[in-house]
Order: sequence, then C-alpha cells, then structure tokens
Amino acid sequence: MSQSPKSPSLQDSIENSTSSSIQVAFIKNWKTTAIAIIVSFSGFVVFSPKTFGGEQAPFVQVCKYVTAGGLAAFGIVSKDFNVTGRG
Repeated sequence: MSQSPKSPSLQDSIENSTSSSIQVAFIKNWKTTAIAIIVSFSGFVVFSPKTFGGEQAPFVQVCKYVTAGGLAAFGIVSKDFNVTGRG
C-alpha cells in the first residue's frame, strides 16, 4: 500500500503566502525601502547632532545633505507601479 503525499495544512499555506508577499514587497520595491532606511538614519543624525559631534561636524553636514536629497529621491521612486485602481 502506498502513501499519498502529505498535503500542506491551511496554516502552513497562510504562513507561506504572508511571508512570500512581504518578501515580494521588499524585493519589488527595493529602491523605496533602501531610500527610506537611509533617510531615517540621516534624519536621526540631523535631529540629534550633539550625539554626533555638534552642528558643524562634517558627518552631520553630510547627513543634512543626504536627508534633503533623500527626501527628493524618495518622492521620485516611491511611485510603485503595483498599485491597483489606476484609471
């Protein structure tokens, strides 16, 4: 007597679909995700410059530039083409 292959349970398929959709979102929108991480770090430096050497420290000045440019870049690449409801 042969055994039939075990079918995946409902919970397994839900977990797989949830994790795969999260992975797809990060991979498909990698530019938006990368810019958001960079801008959030540089924004932290800009809002607490004393921690990183004061207002005139070169690192803080670069982070100000990165934050301004990053916000512009974020606006440009944040238009994801996997949005539903386009007319």
